[in-house]
Amino acid sequence: MFVPRHGLSRLMDDDREQERRTYHLCQMAFVALSFALVLATVDTVLALPQHFRAHPLLPWLFFSPPWGWVDTPIVWGSLFGAYLLWGRWKNPSWQRRTGLLLLMSMVDAALWAAHHGDALGLCKGEFGHRWFRDELGQALGWSEFALLASLSSDVLVHLGVDQAAETGRATRSMAATGASVFMMLFLVATNWRQGWPLEVRRMTLEMWFLDLGSTMIWTITLIQVTALSIAAARRCSAVVAEIAREDQADHLFPAPPEADWGLPGGAWGQE
Repeated sequence: MFVPRHGLSRLMDDDREQERRTYHLCQMAFVALSFALVLATVDTVLALPQHFRAHPLLPWLFFSPPWGWVDTPIVWGSLFGAYLLWGRWKNPSWQRRTGLLLLMSMVDAALWAAHHGDALGLCKGEFGHRWFRDELGQALGWSEFALLASLSSDVLVHLGVDQAAETGRATRSMAATGASVFMMLFLVATNWRQGWPLEVRRMTLEMWFLDLGSTMIWTITLIQVTALSIAAARRCSAVVAEIAREDQADHLFPAPPEADWGLPGGAWGQE
């Protein structure tokens, strides 16, 4: 079958544009996720001394009213990044993981709305179920860590960073360990006799050790996931820049004009 040269060239251009768009959207996604994760890391580190019964770092900032809204760019930046990652590749595993990450991010947005409902005029007074909402958000956080580590390491391996696979596995293992410690803390710290709504028990030494262990693992895992996300953003940016340079070179040095190239039946022959 005869394939016109200009028709094949158009198909190649369409594939090239799709490739450029895919990596550009991945770049935007990981930039948004990295921004949210960096803010979450700063917030976690500032609050870390509280677990040792000490004042948080930079208390003038940590206790300031504007800092109470620091979860806003974290939540919505994560939701935006998850949305951009969803559907970038047709691989079933990628679709399943990004879809799950997007769903969890939407639940985080609902929890954010409940937390700030009074200030936003969504409800009068405290929404209630504070202990359950906080624990649900942290439980989702452990799962999101594992998903983000998996997705970012897959992108890095796809782009030639082979050592990212081992880093991703180590981060997912750390997230699984932290989730186990968190679950034990939740079971021990919840006052089950109180019934619904769930409430936290009075602090005990056992709860303090579990809380400290969960917090330390959370901080380490958060830093690892942030590093992977930043690396994925930088690698995608490099690919987008490389595609732009190649397109510029093609524009400066275009292909020779169409000819039959000495083949029978036109430019690409006949079947």
